[in-house]
Amino acid sequence: MLVHQSVHLSKYKQIQSGSYFTPPDLVELVFDFIKPYIKANKGAIVFDNAAGCGAFITKNLECDFRVSDNDIKAVNFLRIRLPEDKVFNSNSLINVNRKNYRIGESDFLIQIGNPPYNDTTSEFKNGLKGKNECDADLFDRDLGVSFLKSYNKLNADIVCVLHPLSYLIKSANFNRLKEFKENYRLKKGLIFSSSLFPGTGSIKFPIIIGLYERNPKAMDFEYINNFEFDVLNRKRIWRLKDYETTDGYINKYPARKGDTKISPISTYYYTFRDFNSLKKNASFMGEPHYNGIIVTVENFYKYAYLYALKTFFKNDDEWLYGNLSPLVNREKLERSKRIYVLYALQTHPTLSKLHSSEISEIKEYYFLDNGNFGSLESIKDKIRLEIESLVSDKQFS
Repeated sequence: MLVHQSVHLSKYKQIQSGSYFTPPDLVELVFDFIKPYIKANKGAIVFDNAAGCGAFITKNLECDFRVSDNDIKAVNFLRIRLPEDKVFNSNSLINVNRKNYRIGESDFLIQIGNPPYNDTTSEFKNGLKGKNECDADLFDRDLGVSFLKSYNKLNADIVCVLHPLSYLIKSANFNRLKEFKENYRLKKGLIFSSSLFPGTGSIKFPIIIGLYERNPKAMDFEYINNFEFDVLNRKRIWRLKDYETTDGYINKYPARKGDTKISPISTYYYTFRDFNSLKKNASFMGEPHYNGIIVTVENFYKYAYLYALKTFFKNDDEWLYGNLSPLVNREKLERSKRIYVLYALQTHPTLSKLHSSEISEIKEYYFLDNGNFGSLESIKDKIRLEIESLVSDKQFS
């Protein structure tokens, strides 16, 4: 089996291109997914249009194939080992059409690979992200979304590629797929951790092998919400609908232009995009900040909950929830809000510096002076049990 292009790329180039080595076991799983389509369609063409050094093209590939990449070093490597008329050097997102790769309009096309994905607005900092140079109708801030759109433009019959689960399970991301989601239907999804890719950072997130069929029924977000994903090396399924999140319940964005930007209790909470950013970012702050959410006495308990969630959520499959908004059981939180407030007031260093009148206001609002909530350790135990219950009973087979 050939190696992936990231072997010869510097860290800088890996970040720019979103290119990382694809483990052989994942490559084999992709071929397990597409073998029935190869057998059922004589003359099928398998195409990887972000091939790198050819991790997805094996010596025993029993059908016609094409490979393409923008990196001339990778392409030269491929031309030594593969028939030159099967190898193309091009930006696969510009002037996208089948004839560029000697693929007929009637050929049964199976698109495979591990296309680059790197959100140009995300956490790879310091300007390392490259530009997305592509056809206007394919443009997206994330290269991976552009590649998915390119498969629709090629009119691929089957698509079986690796991509972040977040493309599907965040409604805003899902809607960005546009024509792809309108012409393809997810048939199989296998989730695995980004930890299988060396060099992808300490914050892990879920990736899937997604098998899509071109289908006029298409798919909507409700279809994804109910879809049963498998989890690699786990005897379980994962369904989005089984998890309640803070979306629409706890604000996660700073004040907009023209809104009040000063907290009446001198308390702010650092903005978060999803569970991973919640864990990575700061929590309570005592000064206004351009990334600070305004905390009031009325919503204080919700941010006290988020602070506790950061501390107590421990799970072997924690990475599975990284791209969701933080998990919550709203009914339980409303019943238990006072223990979260107490925990935050007793343990967070920023809150200990609040003016005594502000602390009194919080305590009076939540009736904390009149209740016996036990020791700090007993409060921690109660919180721990509630947070563990967020995922402990979900869809294990």
